[in-house]
Amino acid sequence: MEVMADLGFMLDVTHLSEKATFEAFERYEGQVVATHCNARALVPGARQLGDDQIRRLAERDGVVGVVLFNRFLKAGYAGTDVKQSVTLQHVAAHVDHICQLLGDAAHVGIGSDMDGGFGLDDTPAEIDSSADLPKLSPVLAERGYSSEDITAILGQNWIELLRRVQL
Repeated sequence: MEVMADLGFMLDVTHLSEKATFEAFERYEGQVVATHCNARALVPGARQLGDDQIRRLAERDGVVGVVLFNRFLKAGYAGTDVKQSVTLQHVAAHVDHICQLLGDAAHVGIGSDMDGGFGLDDTPAEIDSSADLPKLSPVLAERGYSSEDITAILGQNWIELLRRVQL
């Protein structure tokens, strides 16, 4: 971990257990992120982030990338459920939970894993490719998010984070 931090690497806590995540926050001096996790408060499970983990990540100026995997977006979703049972409203709910918890939209973005980690049948109804991500804009606007916040959520938070940690 010390060598990673010295080289300017970001540590992704996405696949760590809760205990390991908190240990990483204590031990790792570099930038910490969660590239593809959702809120456990909305979808229970060890693979999701708890509110305390989200808060600690924000304290470290990290970003939580909400992943567009239906099983992580809707509680009780099963692989046999139809794609249309999960919508961009579910994505917005996870984004909103994180923003409400932290008090701003500075630490949330769209997560990775649209590169083959799962198929189109396991993404929200309105998503057929990454080109469809702008469809989230009006959904967030309906929830009261400003155009600046939406721009941040749809990519600017990640860009700013990458600029901060660039060597």
